[in-house]
Amino acid sequence: MATQTMQGVRAAHRTSTAAVVAYAGAAAFALAAAWFWLATKGVTVAAAPPARQGETAAQGLRSYYQWQATTLVQERWYTVIAIAGFLCLAAVAFAVRDGLGRHALARAGALAIGLGALSWIAGSLVQIGGHHAVGLMAGHSNPIDTVNAIAFTVDLIVATFAAAAFTLAGAGLLAFAVTARRTAGQRAAAGVWAGYTAVVGVLLLVTAGAYAAGNGGLADLLLFADGVAALPVWLVWTGRCWRAEPTAG
Repeated sequence: MATQTMQGVRAAHRTSTAAVVAYAGAAAFALAAAWFWLATKGVTVAAAPPARQGETAAQGLRSYYQWQATTLVQERWYTVIAIAGFLCLAAVAFAVRDGLGRHALARAGALAIGLGALSWIAGSLVQIGGHHAVGLMAGHSNPIDTVNAIAFTVDLIVATFAAAAFTLAGAGLLAFAVTARRTAGQRAAAGVWAGYTAVVGVLLLVTAGAYAAGNGGLADLLLFADGVAALPVWLVWTGRCWRAEPTAG
């Protein structure tokens, strides 16, 4: 009896922890996405400098990168917050794997989401370091064509990491959706959760496609939608499932 009581307490503790991590991840994604959108729209930072009459292309590029350097403090903050969101997402994914009974497809889904989170974090660190270097170079007498080439390379690497991250995370969520459908039985709530999980998975795959196609405007719009709504809702819903079903798994 004492052993069963202890196991129940441990299960409840794991459930509570998973829910808290899910809520923290939802908050991190929503904050990072909203801040990212406001910054890119020139609300929380100064707008990009317009082209001036008589200005050469080299002068315009230097002005642009010098302006970009003034936005990097905010970029670092919302990027770090997004990294925290992806860490929470990975942790929740492994908890979902356990809740789904550690089926092979669920294990593959958790692994894919974990690798996707690592890909996003790696790309984010490249972005933080690369943009910092570009800002420093633009502020000094370095050839602006070289600065522009480095910036292009950094952004291409970051986009590649992002495409990989959203591909893996989207595939992982689809694996969860399929597993949940197979194990839901007559539970309508589980079926609805699986349906929403599939929708978010597809949305992440579309985001990956936008990055792969080099469509920056669409990628930014989808990144905002993913972060401010799709992923936070999924995380909160998943966290509430744990609180409602502490013995799941």
